[in-house]
Amino acid sequence: MRTAYAATDYRVLNGEHWLGVRLGRSAPEIERLLARLGAASGTFVTAWNPLSELTADAANAAAAALLTAEIQAHGWRALPHRGVGDNEGWAAEEGWFVLDLDAGTAEALAERYRQNAIVRIERGKPAYLIETHWLAPDA
Repeated sequence: MRTAYAATDYRVLNGEHWLGVRLGRSAPEIERLLARLGAASGTFVTAWNPLSELTADAANAAAAALLTAEIQAHGWRALPHRGVGDNEGWAAEEGWFVLDLDAGTAEALAERYRQNAIVRIERGKPAYLIETHWLAPDA
């Protein structure tokens, strides 16, 4: 399971340009974006393909709409995100790069949408994975 996440390019939309990062790597462009926006961190969250099971487009769209509504209802700042894997048979997953969402809240949000994990960037640190209870049920 971790291999699939490691082989994903996590991208955030900065105006008209996508800025990307992979797990365990630093992301100077994303860090500059965070600094410009006055944010200390960003978390990549999606509602697509719960439990890493390929899901129909309509179900993914419905779940994504619920996630978007929840983010807006809380007033969280977020930028469009896309997770692009190395596996050409797996479509890019759309989601949000939520700014300054504490790790616990971000993990709970991902769990509500049955996501195995989320990826987080904090200024000065490489991107890292946070597993939810769906991936690590004994944690």
